[in-house]
This record gives sequence, structure tokens and C-alpha cells, in this order.
Amino acid sequence: MPETQSEAVQVSAYKKISKDAKTVVLAKILQELQTAPDLQTLIRNIYRMVHDEFDSVAVLVSIYDSSREELVYQSPNDDADPTDQVLKLGRGLAGQVGASQTPKRVAGLDEFPESLAIHQVFGIRSQHILASPILRRGVLLGVIEVFLRQNSKKFTDADLLYLTGLSYQIGVGLNYFKLLEQTDRVTLQEEKLAEVSQRISASLDLDELLDLIIDALRSLVPYDAAGIYLLDRQSDEIQRMVVYGYELSVDQNEILNVGRSASDLVRQMGAATILNDLKAYPTFHSRRASRSAMAAPILSNNRMAGVFTLESDEENVYTNSDLVLFQKFTHQVALSIEKAQLHRALLDKKRLEQELFIAREIQLSFLPEREPPLKGFEVAGLNLPSRLVSGDYYDFIKIVEGQWGLVVGDVSGKGIPSALIMASFRASLLAEIRNNYAIRTIMAKVNQLLWESTDDHQFVTAFYGVLDEQRRILTYCNAGHNPVILIHADGSSLRLETGGLILGAFRESTYREDFVQILPQDVLLFYTDGVTEIYDEAEQEFGVARLQALVAENCHLSAKEITLLVKERILEFAADRTIQDDFTLVVLKATPS
Repeated sequence: MPETQSEAVQVSAYKKISKDAKTVVLAKILQELQTAPDLQTLIRNIYRMVHDEFDSVAVLVSIYDSSREELVYQSPNDDADPTDQVLKLGRGLAGQVGASQTPKRVAGLDEFPESLAIHQVFGIRSQHILASPILRRGVLLGVIEVFLRQNSKKFTDADLLYLTGLSYQIGVGLNYFKLLEQTDRVTLQEEKLAEVSQRISASLDLDELLDLIIDALRSLVPYDAAGIYLLDRQSDEIQRMVVYGYELSVDQNEILNVGRSASDLVRQMGAATILNDLKAYPTFHSRRASRSAMAAPILSNNRMAGVFTLESDEENVYTNSDLVLFQKFTHQVALSIEKAQLHRALLDKKRLEQELFIAREIQLSFLPEREPPLKGFEVAGLNLPSRLVSGDYYDFIKIVEGQWGLVVGDVSGKGIPSALIMASFRASLLAEIRNNYAIRTIMAKVNQLLWESTDDHQFVTAFYGVLDEQRRILTYCNAGHNPVILIHADGSSLRLETGGLILGAFRESTYREDFVQILPQDVLLFYTDGVTEIYDEAEQEFGVARLQALVAENCHLSAKEITLLVKERILEFAADRTIQDDFTLVVLKATPS
């Protein structure tokens, strides 16, 4: 075995490659790459062209898997498929070339025993190797290794520089197919996710739903064992669990310990997490075959309502892509779980008053406990149900520092059915806001979810906007709701109507968004129809004009005082001194500069 020799050649720019190499061969390479119909054909072309150019003994291409931080060798045979031969980034010759993004010329593999073992699997004995990273705009895509005869005249720095030039062209073609593959994978995942969500949204029986969720997840992320652990709202202890993949002989307390451990872990991490080696987590050993796992919180109203676990019999099997997909699935099933839990709670009550009381308590937990401290603004909100429970909803949602989401919604109908739909609307909205979509996209996605989960006669009107405290700009979308009224300090006014149709009534509705500048002392009124559709003894309506005039005359008052004044005047106006529909009013007032 000759003594190892390793030299690195720094290639800072493609312009260092000789003009002849650029114009003659690289043009041919580029043409070959552009005509490749798929990744396998591209790899085969690379093997053939590089072999011809260097008169090599062999050529190997490894493609970088960023989710696992490893290089996957592609078969040098006609199929050009991925093999089970992999190198961690930084290990072996290809791993070091990829990690440093620097080509190497070596005359021995004493320093790289991992590479020697892989090369022997492919039947390659040559240890005179030119290796170059395959890059595209500074991003590692793979590594190419060219194996030469011991007496080859193409084992020089100039040849290594030439191989680097070829690698630039190879990177263009490889990057295209990797992006295409990624796009196809994401599209397929989203389609499967939508299909799975539609399946599980139809069930309101909690036990049936949990079984459906575990079964449906298998089509998205593979697992050998799974568990859903739902927590008691008061004690945070596990109230219900459904598991798959555990032997009947396993003690139930050991399985509960898995759920408790997963719950504690995601609370500590603050998010879903991957456990690559379960040896470090003894409480997961109730199932002896498990080697790696994932755990994700089931969130409801920013409270952890449970935890979802997946386990695999293989070590280090889950990737960041798996985790992202698992999180998306968990966010979506949280809505169905919340609906099913509410449905079960209502069915368990024998008296209507008791059912209504529980439903109202749940709905109150959806409403803000207090007004947020907005910089440069006063805000106040009020919700009065015509029955014990309401189909109205409002909330203040912190997006990022300095930006707040303001939402007011109204469900068709009244009572428990409306409250259930409003719970679905709220959970859908919060889930889509977390995805950081544009406002018009959020409304379109919420519309789709409601259309899939409600009856034909049920719908929601809603106004959602994002307030930028520093710039004093409200960006908004109005989905068939009562126009928000902007009253300027000089008495002029504007009605915010831009948006689209009501939510949940039409499958593929599209929405627009707009923005408005808020000036000092401006007042914005967010309200539902229960505020204006109040009638006196002569059957005259209170109306929008009377509401606007009342607020315009009292703009000097604080937001809280305006809210209470409107409530007082409406009750005085009403025929029976009571509200006749669900009443929701939010007042936002800009303070002086």
C-alpha cells in the first residue's frame, strides 16, 4: 500500500479554468445535462462522460442528503439508483471534500478507511483519486470521485482543476432535479395531508377518531409504534390514550410513562422533537424494539392538550422533513380532536342547562382574558351572548413583536351548533396563522377547512387584520362580515370592505387584502350584526348610521368607555331592554403621536 498523499486545491472562481476546457468539453457536458429527462439518466451521463474524459478506472457520484447530513452513493451500474452505501459529512474522502467544499487529489486511502471500505464494495481497487464537490451557488449537492490508474498522466493539479470545472456544470443539472424532486415530494405530502385531514374530520366520536388518526398517519410517516396521549385540562395528567404496536403483555403503567415522558420532553423543548437514540430516554423502553422516536404536542388554544408519539425499530431513522410533516399533521388533527372532545362533553351531560354552562365555559376560554398592551393604541372588547353560548368570536393574536392579529367572527345561527362551528373556525385560523401565510391565503385555507367540516347551511363571516403598531397600518381581509368603520378625528369615515365571500359556503373562494393608515385619535369599530340589528318598540332598527354617529360624537372617550357607552345606549334603545342577538363589539383607538 503506497503512503497516503493528499493535496487540496483551492478553486475560488470558475474563471480559473482554462479557456479550452470551457469552450470544448464543457459545452458538450452542458448539452448532455440539459437533455437528461430524469435523475437516473443524468447520473448515467455523468459516469459516462467523466469516464471518457479522464480514461478512468471508475467513477463514483454521491448525492448529499441534507436532512441526514450524509452522502448517498449512486450505483455505477446502468440503473444509477441510490445504494445503501453512505458517508457522514466530514467522514472519509468524499465526506471531507463535501464538508470543506474543496477538491482533493489523493494517492492512498490510509487516512480514509471508511472510503476504502465503500470503494471495495463497488469492486474499486484504485487509490489514485481525484475528488471534487458538486456545488450550486455555494450549496453542497454531492461529490464526484474519479479513480485513475497508478501510471495515469491525468493525475495532476490541472486535471483536478478541470474536474472542478466539470463539477460546476454537473451541479447545474443535479440542482434542477433535486429541486424538482423536492417540489414533487412536498406536493405529494400536501395532497396526502389534505386527504387524511378530510378522512378524520368526519368523525366526532373520540375513540373512533383517535383510531382513525393513528391509522391515517401511516400513509404519511412510517412507524412501528404510535401513541396519542390526551391530557386532563385541570391536572395535566393523561386522561385518555390510544396506542399501536405494543404487545398486550406490556404493563399499562409503562405505556403511560412513555406518554408522561413525551409530554415533559415537548414542554421542555417547547416544540416537537426527534429522539435519534432512545437509549438516552429510559422511560421509552416499555417497547424493547424501539430505537428512535418523534414526539409532538397537540395544541389547543395555545395549551398543550396532549402529545403524539411515533417510534421506529431503526436508529436515526427520522429526518427534519419527517418532523415538519408530523407537526403539520398534529396541528390539523388537533382541530378534529378538539371538536370530538367538545362533542363528547356535550353528549355526556343529561340536562340542557348543564350542557349550555359547559359550552359557555369552553367558549369563554377562546375569548381574550384581557386586552393586550398595544403601543400607541387603546383597545377594548365585549361579547354578550343572546343565549348562554354565542356564535360570535373575537380575539387579539400576537403574531410577532409589534404586530397583532385582530379578528371578529359571526356564525350563522345561535346556541351550541354555532359555538361548535366557531370553535372549528378559531382552531383553523390559529393553525393557518402559525404557518405565516399572507392574510388572503389564510382566509382561503380557513374557508376550505370549514367547507369540508360543516353542513351546507352553516357558514362564518369574519374580519381578520394585522396591526403594525410602529407604522400604524392595519392590513386586513373582510370575509362577508359587517364592514369595520374607521372614524377619523375630523369626523370623516371609511368602511373596510375589501376581502371576499363568507367562509365555509363555497369550496374554492378567493380573497383579497388591503391596508389602511391609522392616524392619531382615529377610532375603529369592529362589530357583529347583533350590535346594529336591535329594534325598539316601534320596530325601528338601531342601525349602522346610528352606531357611527354615536361613536363619532364621543371619540374623546377611551376605547373602554366607548364600548360601555354603546352597550348602554343599545340596551336603552331595545324594546325589552335586552340584546336580541349575539353582541360583539371591539373598539380600537389610536392615541396621540
